[in-house]
Amino acid sequence: MGRLKLPIIFFILVVLISSCSFESLQNEPEYNPVTLKELHDGFFNEELTPEINNHNKDSIVIVATGHLYPMLNYPLAYKAMIDSIIKQKPDYLFLLGDLVKNNTTSEWDTVLTRFARSGTQIYYSPGNHDLNYHYERWHGSRENQFEAEMLYIDKIGYRYKLLKDKFANYVFMNPNDSLDRFLEYLNKIRPKFDTTKMNIFLSSQCMWHKKSQIPGDNHTWMNKAFTRDEILPEIEDFDYLVHGDWGGKIHTGFWPKSNGRFNVIAVGNRIPGDSLFIARLIVTDNNIDATSIRINPPEESSWYDKDKKW
Repeated sequence: MGRLKLPIIFFILVVLISSCSFESLQNEPEYNPVTLKELHDGFFNEELTPEINNHNKDSIVIVATGHLYPMLNYPLAYKAMIDSIIKQKPDYLFLLGDLVKNNTTSEWDTVLTRFARSGTQIYYSPGNHDLNYHYERWHGSRENQFEAEMLYIDKIGYRYKLLKDKFANYVFMNPNDSLDRFLEYLNKIRPKFDTTKMNIFLSSQCMWHKKSQIPGDNHTWMNKAFTRDEILPEIEDFDYLVHGDWGGKIHTGFWPKSNGRFNVIAVGNRIPGDSLFIARLIVTDNNIDATSIRINPPEESSWYDKDKKW
């Protein structure tokens, strides 16, 4: 009888442990938002799970750009940009916001189909146009905000992202959110950083410029919801700040912080008639070498026809 008791006791313990584990899983809240409040009360698994790329290269090539929706109606200029990206043979392509204007399914299908031809890994940071129906927000309405953001989730899969590789922690942020939510994500993701590597902060909007929303003014909704002075002290562990809402040429420089200075890089294309370019970033240990690659649309393109409406 003594020999039989041990297997029985072991079986009971296994059942109890399994039952407790199952109950624990059952009690774990599932993030499956169906309202705007629920959407802003949590984060998707893809946003909280770091993506890790293992490679043994001495350097990697990144192409970065943003604010591309003005190019949607200029397919020849768009094709020239994709061709230029392919020529750089990038390891990553960083698309930093405002890829669409009206956040429609057809616009997203056009953009994603065009960039699929690049043949590289693509990572995103959302701009104000990407997560909103701007024609509503301009008039102070958020009636369909949940549907607008969920369309972006459906097409891209995340609003925030942590990418890690041999050289850096790349953190793709959503500057459309409130400061509290912005910092909540950073607090959740920071423990997953590789602390021996540099931290690169990527967003559609500029963190070191003053521009921010003015409470009560609907027409400033497209700016970040917090000020430069509020956010910069909270991100001093970052070495580089990169944003995509720029135009005409690449910008590189520095911005002061209490323990030194941020390295800052701005990329993107603004309006027809501006010079078209992409940024080529060579990443090595503790350094990014950023250069501008000029794009020359074919003569048949009307990108430089300033009389044409867009």
